[in-house]
Amino acid sequence: MDIKQAIIIVLSGFVGSIGFSLLFRMNKQKIIFAAIGGGLTCLVYVVAFNFSEKSFFQNLFPALFATAYSEILARLTKSPSTPYIAISIIPLVPGSKLYYTMYYLITDNDLAFKEYFLETLRIAGGLGVGIILVSVIIREINYHKFKHIYDME
Repeated sequence: MDIKQAIIIVLSGFVGSIGFSLLFRMNKQKIIFAAIGGGLTCLVYVVAFNFSEKSFFQNLFPALFATAYSEILARLTKSPSTPYIAISIIPLVPGSKLYYTMYYLITDNDLAFKEYFLETLRIAGGLGVGIILVSVIIREINYHKFKHIYDME
C-alpha cells in the first residue's frame, strides 16, 4: 500500500466516523473525539496491513487500539465507551466482504462463497477478539480498583 492510499483510508475513516456520529445522534461536543478515533483506528489498520498479510491480525490491532481509545475517552468525557467503540470500529466493518458472501450464497457459487465467508469470519474474529481483550482487561482493572464496592454487594 502506498502513502496516497494510506492517506485516503485514514481520511475516509475520519469523515466516515463523523457521518456515523451524526447518524447515531452523538453529542456534538463528542463528535470530534469519535472522528479522531475512527481516523486513528484506520491509521493503525494501515500500519497493521503493512506488517501482516493475515486479515485477522490486520483487524485485531486496530480493534485493540479502538477499544483502548474508547475506554480512555469514556473516562475523560465521563460518558459510556460503547458509542466511541462503535464509531471507531465502523470503518473496519467488512461490508463488501459480507455483501459478496451473501451474494455468492444466493447465486450458488459455493467456491466463492466459502472464500468470502472465511475472510469475513477472519475479519470479524479479529475485531471481536480485540474488543473483548481490552474490555476484559479494563473490567479486571476496575474490579481491583473498586473491589471494596463489589464486596459490599
